[in-house]
Amino acid sequence: MESDLMIAVKSLKKSFDNEPVVDEVSFSVRKGETLAIVGPNGAGKTTILRMIAGLIEPDQGVIEVRGRVSMVPQENLLLPWRSLRYNIGLGLKFSGMPEKERNFVVEEVADIMGIKEYLEMNPWKVSGGTARKAAIARALAIKPDVLLLDEPFTGLDIDSRKSLFLTLIKLKPRITMILVTHNMEEVNMLANRVLILTPRPARVSREILVESF
Repeated sequence: MESDLMIAVKSLKKSFDNEPVVDEVSFSVRKGETLAIVGPNGAGKTTILRMIAGLIEPDQGVIEVRGRVSMVPQENLLLPWRSLRYNIGLGLKFSGMPEKERNFVVEEVADIMGIKEYLEMNPWKVSGGTARKAAIARALAIKPDVLLLDEPFTGLDIDSRKSLFLTLIKLKPRITMILVTHNMEEVNMLANRVLILTPRPARVSREILVESF
């Protein structure tokens, strides 16, 4: 893999129950770049993210990733009976990080996401935008080199979307991101390049520099 690449995906294939979902998908992402993946519903976008994250195995092809990967799924998957502090630090707790150090990291990423004042509240007591930011903060807590975002703005109101936009724009220089979305506004504001997929089974239809829209 070239020295400035963080992700290289080559000839990726995946089927479920003998139905092809991803077919010969290849692309790469450079350090500090944000790649948007767009395509019809059910095209296989989430499947591609899950394979990059190592959550499912491809049937064929090669995925090379440099550094640590963290994924934020469409659903926040926060424990509703636990505080945001606990939820954000959950991965660190499982890794065995001591509580004092864990709390420092949690407060650091909560500050980056602008939700530090909500840390002692449970997910069901905060807005959808705050809960989504907590899910992203949890992903950031492990200090990933690559952040995978699956429809991060889905279900958010206008104010929450705007706030999350601004936060992710601030993150762009620090981290390599892949963003799955249907929304071209999100592409134009956040991405350097966009990968357009065909209907299932997903193939790369076009790859476009965002500046050329």
